[in-house]
Amino acid sequence: MSEPSPLDVPRIATENADRPFLIVPDRGLTLSYGEFHAAALGLAARLRDAGIGRGDRVSAVLLNSPEFVVLYFAALHLGAVVAPANPALHPRDLGFVLDNAGAKLLIHSTETKRLLKTGVKLLELPRLGDPFYRAAENAPLGGATADDALTIVFTSGTTAAPKAVVQRIGSLLGNAAAFNAAMGLGPGDRLLHLMPMSYSGGFFNSLISPYMAGASVVLTPGWGARTALDFWKLPMAHGVNALWLSPTMAAALLAVDRDEAGKDYCRKHVAKIFVGTGPLPLKVKREFEAAYGRPLYESYGLSETLLLAANGPATGAVEGSVGRLLPGVSLSIRDAGEIFVKTPHLMAGYLDYATGKVKPVEGEWFATGDTGVLSDGALRLTGRVKDLIIRGGLNISPVALEEVLLRHEAVEQVAVVGAPNDLTGEDIVAVFRLKPGQNWPAVKPSLDAYCKANFIAADRPAALLHLEEFPAGLTGKVQKVKIREWAAQQLQPRMVKP
Repeated sequence: MSEPSPLDVPRIATENADRPFLIVPDRGLTLSYGEFHAAALGLAARLRDAGIGRGDRVSAVLLNSPEFVVLYFAALHLGAVVAPANPALHPRDLGFVLDNAGAKLLIHSTETKRLLKTGVKLLELPRLGDPFYRAAENAPLGGATADDALTIVFTSGTTAAPKAVVQRIGSLLGNAAAFNAAMGLGPGDRLLHLMPMSYSGGFFNSLISPYMAGASVVLTPGWGARTALDFWKLPMAHGVNALWLSPTMAAALLAVDRDEAGKDYCRKHVAKIFVGTGPLPLKVKREFEAAYGRPLYESYGLSETLLLAANGPATGAVEGSVGRLLPGVSLSIRDAGEIFVKTPHLMAGYLDYATGKVKPVEGEWFATGDTGVLSDGALRLTGRVKDLIIRGGLNISPVALEEVLLRHEAVEQVAVVGAPNDLTGEDIVAVFRLKPGQNWPAVKPSLDAYCKANFIAADRPAALLHLEEFPAGLTGKVQKVKIREWAAQQLQPRMVKP
């Protein structure tokens, strides 16, 4: 099979011209592949009129919308690069992204214009249906190749300044095709879109991947505080049979979803539920599968590597693992259990903020920063290198301890972190969020006894702490670095020798 190229996009549009691609319930709008392709070509023509060509960068501050989807594909036709920025970012972080993207044009909507303070040329996208999107007779393809960049995604900056990951067209399309084959994703699938389109999960996992499969997508404004309470309304109304969830979304549904009709719909009609963007606790997986009667297919990847491994209908699922390696991916586990990978879909490099140029990746193997083990062809993650707790010279994996602690009946969520100790190097600290109705003073003695019964002395937490809410990023990932800092502050008087 040849490497996917930009030419595959119009081919897929032609083959599926009359079939639905985007369904937008809050607008009563359905776009066929043919209509979507025409809108993307029309926007590409408008971008070209604004001076954007092959290799040029455009920033985008947009809410989840069909116009945002059209923008990604318009850029692909031109060979231009999209650097998205989530409107929900703190103004400081939004400014960082816009200041460092190196964009010639900043694209926004009426809703997001108020957030912008920049000297870059602006372009406001009207809603689809406006003559602005009318396609030119001559398709404005910019001669893009598989090696051209398509996206610059700024990763979470929880430990340092965000990194800007530059991904190529061929890598994005090729990885999507490999994932679709492993998942058995095809034209008969209809996916519910929930994640922010300014991050990989929101544009790659749940837009590019279904496009390459000839599938359809039901767009939502995204996951919000009340989404889980009324979750099944849209899937039932529009025939959704596939979901992409984060672990926090799955846990939230378990906690508040009381829609028995929705659960019944899931059992009968939702064939594929993919889970990614963060570790899936085994307890959440088992409880979700029991409640909804469908398997959760966990996968593993990074913004830098795209998807590397997956459990799926076509490959079989291995409980407790993130699945088998996708075709073309090689893996090496080195010192401290760190995972190194070699993949044909590795990023072009990181953006160098000093020069504005892309700094290529050195060497064939990429250090993921994750730790894990490979057994019977399936990869099991054990944590992050930076999250390893070194206590008395021993490496302790927080993930293994968290899996045990989550089994306690009062525990909703747990994060095991290290706190400085002058004698042992680090102490193990377990931070808990309890289930609704549970009281920390009443539960803590039970947790103390549970830890003594389930851990040897070397693995036993030295302190148990309680948080009402865990800090999380916009994609739902728990920010362990913030929990670690908070725990160290709470425990400094008694755990750190003066």
